[in-house]
Amino acid sequence: MKTVTYKAGETVIREGEEGGTAFLIVSGTVEISVGDDASATVVGKLEAGDVFGEMSLIDPGPRSATVKAVTDIECILTGYDDFIASVQSDPAHAILFMKTLVRRLREMNERMAGMDPSRRGLRGMFRDWQKSFEPRDGEDLPPIYWTMMW
Repeated sequence: MKTVTYKAGETVIREGEEGGTAFLIVSGTVEISVGDDASATVVGKLEAGDVFGEMSLIDPGPRSATVKAVTDIECILTGYDDFIASVQSDPAHAILFMKTLVRRLREMNERMAGMDPSRRGLRGMFRDWQKSFEPRDGEDLPPIYWTMMW
């Protein structure tokens, strides 16, 4: 794990690029978008305490979105190898991480089941996806899999 900084306007990760790291935002704000630069759609903003890039800790494949710094940001970066070493040394980390991923997947499945794309359109689907990044009731801390790693 290491600390990294980006200036406002810099791209942190780009959709389609290979991933293998996740970021915990220490300070600042980022914007998440999908699609190419000319027709990118902003789907959310994240701030201090939020996490992005976490899917690559399980499957370091292509990034699913572009993340740009809205303000100067400071993040703690963890890589795939560090994460794997962490869960191998303490399997409880793996269980907590999996529970968090399953919860997110279940919430997304429930949203998808209630959607009629012909009526809701992409805007509604993106709004639901964006809500999946919001803390649940009573959740003041970053997601559990980050708190267990620090």
